[in-house]
Amino acid sequence: MLSILLPTDFSKNSINAVKYALEFYKDENCKFHFLHCYPPVIFSYEYQIEKGLVGKNIHEIIQAETKDKLYDLAFSLMRDHGNGQEFYVEVVKGFLPDQIARVTSDNKIDIIVMGTKGETGSDRVVFGTNTIQVINKRCCPVIAIPEGYEFQGVENILFPSDLNISFTQNHLKHILKTLELHQSKIDILHISYRGLNSTQRKHKAILEETFSKDNIDFVIKDSRDITDIIYNYQQYNKSELLIMINNKHMFFENLFFKPTISKIAMHLSTPFLVIPA
Repeated sequence: MLSILLPTDFSKNSINAVKYALEFYKDENCKFHFLHCYPPVIFSYEYQIEKGLVGKNIHEIIQAETKDKLYDLAFSLMRDHGNGQEFYVEVVKGFLPDQIARVTSDNKIDIIVMGTKGETGSDRVVFGTNTIQVINKRCCPVIAIPEGYEFQGVENILFPSDLNISFTQNHLKHILKTLELHQSKIDILHISYRGLNSTQRKHKAILEETFSKDNIDFVIKDSRDITDIIYNYQQYNKSELLIMINNKHMFFENLFFKPTISKIAMHLSTPFLVIPA
């Protein structure tokens, strides 16, 4: 049974990501773990007097009130978008990326679904700080949902790869699950200006053995400009999910998190599954 972590700060963006996750896994036997994390705060004595909190455990009060709010939200979303699956709620104090890593380990989470940015996200920012840090902790695959994106099925998947990874079951199992759940087709896009070397041909063969010939298409483009090729491919070939592996060769980081943010990141309009290498 899949365990899916759904972090929320009660913002519109995070709630939208939760709705996406519930629709994405609607036909899957899984359990959802709703998580809200609030930062450590110190209240002034004047504030405690004003609110009648002097002598009380303020954080216990915050946790209890927030847990009730989170449960009400989770119950409502599960009723409207779920399919009778189990769900749990947890409220913790701390910094979100650290707490997500801990909760992922403690609860054997299989995948995290979250918005590309939270409540304080700027319109000029593609990925919020928390999303970037969670992705770069590489503790679990993450599906990042762009602001305002509504689930519309997953008919086509785009999977750009430099084919420098020795693909394992851990890399590919969530892709296989998506293909199974949504009867999707996958385009594996490789960009190269020198052709495939022997290692890349070996890795390509692994993918060909893993995926059915009926739902896989290899596309090899001859170019030095990786970002432009991926961006242009997305413009002319419909896809509802972009998948990349966050590998040590920096292919992923060069496309999304370097100072020269690419067209792909600036115009990201589809959900984005990032799988740790």
